[in-house]
Amino acid sequence: MKPWVEDAIEQIATADVLNCAGTSTGERLAYIVCDNAIEFMMIAYVEKQAQLVHTKIKPKDWDLTRSKFHSLLNLVVANASALSCHQSDIQTNHDTRNELYHTGQPLSVKSAHVEKYLVIARDLVQILFSEKLTKDDWAQRSAAVSAKIEGSGGKKIKALLVVQDVNDVIQLETSHDLSDQALICVVLDAFMTRKGQAPTRPQLEQSLRQSHAPHLGGTNLSKRIYDCRENGLIQKGTFALTAKGAAFVKRTSISQ
Repeated sequence: MKPWVEDAIEQIATADVLNCAGTSTGERLAYIVCDNAIEFMMIAYVEKQAQLVHTKIKPKDWDLTRSKFHSLLNLVVANASALSCHQSDIQTNHDTRNELYHTGQPLSVKSAHVEKYLVIARDLVQILFSEKLTKDDWAQRSAAVSAKIEGSGGKKIKALLVVQDVNDVIQLETSHDLSDQALICVVLDAFMTRKGQAPTRPQLEQSLRQSHAPHLGGTNLSKRIYDCRENGLIQKGTFALTAKGAAFVKRTSISQ
């Protein structure tokens, strides 16, 4: 199975695990992860599976198309007509997902609604990649993800992270309450992963505000950064993690 298909399946299985957590936060994150999986699959279909860039769309036009969800969806449907039956539902769910992700209100969706979106996501695996998984196959995938999240040998359950770009900063959603030190480190790690460089102090502060941690600003943030550097987690003179800090993040969280 191609690596981008494996990645998509793991994302869908992760959303399923979160949806079964029995919490409103789990359902909300499951919905976000499911939507991310669908967008990922459409991009992978264009770039990898069908290789439409250069053949059906110019690279410059593709950069613009992939940045706008409705344009991306229209392009994929035009080249994979079997997806047309889900087009309206995908767009509606994506719009709802944006409301959930960007609002400061503790909104969520019902588990049954998330499951309907997961059914569509599973169907896309077959439509776009010609990979048909049985109900038992999906159950095994979800069980494997659940085991990884929970860990083994009594290890602490890791926090699941969902990261998104917001202009020149990032926004983080997490399934767990993290300490201030852990949250700063995972935000720094996510910023480096998404942007390819360490953030400036204003970018770090804005990313923390976007990630529902407005208390980590000003003097309080300076104190927490000092503590992180004293603990060997953040490099001095920059907002990049040390090797110890990167290992700390890896032990603490799983990113989607």
